[in-house]
Amino acid sequence: MKNVNKTKKLIFDAAIKSFSQKGFHKTTVDEIAESAGVAKGTLYYHFKSKEEIFKFIIDEGTRIIEEEILDRTEHLEDPVEKLRTICYVHIELVTKHVEFFKTILSQMWGNEERQNQLRDVLAGYFKLIEKYLTEAADEKYIKDKNMEIIAFNFFGVMISTIIYSLMHREKNVKDLADTFVDFIMGGIGK
Repeated sequence: MKNVNKTKKLIFDAAIKSFSQKGFHKTTVDEIAESAGVAKGTLYYHFKSKEEIFKFIIDEGTRIIEEEILDRTEHLEDPVEKLRTICYVHIELVTKHVEFFKTILSQMWGNEERQNQLRDVLAGYFKLIEKYLTEAADEKYIKDKNMEIIAFNFFGVMISTIIYSLMHREKNVKDLADTFVDFIMGGIGK
């Protein structure tokens, strides 16, 4: 986590762990502070509420994913290879940070403010996926249909693949990503 001080990093890790294990509503600020090894006052110095902590972990976690994707795709020319790389990054990050993704998935539904904020952050991330899909369509690798819907579908199928990878940890990340991209390209490819 670049540009995040040590205390915020401790709170970030503790909050993700608590949210993924107990859920948002059952997690308390006291538990997050204790797990992070910081005083409650220190936690409140950095964050006004549990909701603000949640927003921070979603913003920061998504930023990390986007940066990793951009770093790993910037040198690639082939749009299909870029899509494949997105899959590699996701599968690698999910298996490494399963609690973060568990927290995201558990909070995607509902109409509370944090859930709306989460969907807004994810919408920005889906725009990044849509950009890569549009590049592939421009190069005639995939059908030029509604890229916004395809980006959501791409993410949904990728999440299913990630769940599979978590259940079958012995599977190779590259093999899973290759299978996923081949499957997706068969559906949206030309």
